[in-house]
Amino acid sequence: MTNYREILRLKALGMSKRETAASVGCSRNTVVEVLRRTEEKRLSYLLQEELTDNKFAELLYPSAASKPTYQMQD
Repeated sequence: MTNYREILRLKALGMSKRETAASVGCSRNTVVEVLRRTEEKRLSYLLQEELTDNKFAELLYPSAASKPTYQMQD
């Protein structure tokens, strides 16, 4: 699982996206996507300290269970 907290912490320290990706062990595209989602949802590094890793991940990437399901018509 990607360490979203570490990505935000390294961004707060001023590291580049490439350096962050290398440090966390994920792709640069993942770092860009996580940062885009945190900006979109107005989440900050300080706010994420109050949340568990799973809750924070759920805020960034809502689970498929919360999405509507569609059934094929008979």
